[in-house]
Amino acid sequence: MRLAARIGGVLVLAAVLACAGAASASAAASAREVAAALRSDPVFVDESQSGLLTVPQRGQVRLRIVDADIGRIQIAVVASQSAERAGGVGALANAIDQAMPGRRGSLLVTNGSNFHVVTSHAVVDPTAAAVRAAVETHQDEGLDAQLLAAVDGIAEVDPGAERDLNAPPPSAPATPSADDVGDDISSGVRIGLFIVAGAIALPFLIGTIVFLMALRRRRAAAHDREQIDEGDARHALVALGEDIQSLDLDVDMPNASARGRDEYRRALDLYDRANRLLLKDDPSEVELYEARRSIEEGRKRLTAARNALG
Repeated sequence: MRLAARIGGVLVLAAVLACAGAASASAAASAREVAAALRSDPVFVDESQSGLLTVPQRGQVRLRIVDADIGRIQIAVVASQSAERAGGVGALANAIDQAMPGRRGSLLVTNGSNFHVVTSHAVVDPTAAAVRAAVETHQDEGLDAQLLAAVDGIAEVDPGAERDLNAPPPSAPATPSADDVGDDISSGVRIGLFIVAGAIALPFLIGTIVFLMALRRRRAAAHDREQIDEGDARHALVALGEDIQSLDLDVDMPNASARGRDEYRRALDLYDRANRLLLKDDPSEVELYEARRSIEEGRKRLTAARNALG
């Protein structure tokens, strides 16, 4: 996988894998059409690519964006003809980004084989690693699994709106100076002006405090949810290990089914993978997600092994 970087309108990340066929050039959406659609919907899918990401799957991706990093992630599944006209998926992603002035966060563009991300911040390497891990880990699964994992990874490394390079500069508050007031204004009038200014600023101050408290509660709830998810994953891993041990004697029998042994080995490999991911003291959301998927797949393999061993 080759990676390049672009910040705010310049090249950030290109993951070139392989080209896939799509619809005719006349039907493929242009960069402006994709940008117009993304202004009202964080997920765009070209009509020719509807088989790569079904309508229910698009809904799942939208919900994941809302839950993980609302307003900070846009995804476009484009036709190969659109990319070819622009000079590649990376060039098309840049064109879409330029057609969306003021866009914030990460824009992920793919034709199902090639992936390119444009960000509005300078956190390039972690974003590249998140997309790479999502694509490579789920390369044998559908595009929906790759995008769901990519959303989780991008959200985890997103530094937030305050780190955006295209953020508007803070405006200086307009405060009346002594020179503007004039020497003939009495001290009582000046005090009145300050009281009025304070009354105007007070609602904004209260709103800021309420927002910060809500943000703190949200982060605390997210941390608690992660702790619960981590504990559930560890309990599920222990249960999977016990079920694997229960089949040890059946697998070692001389007349054991070859298919049963193969499914058993796959379940054991998945158990080991989940165990490695959960060995860390504080696994990331991506690692927890991958551990849960490995445990779930390992249980399916173990069921198949039990049925084959009879």
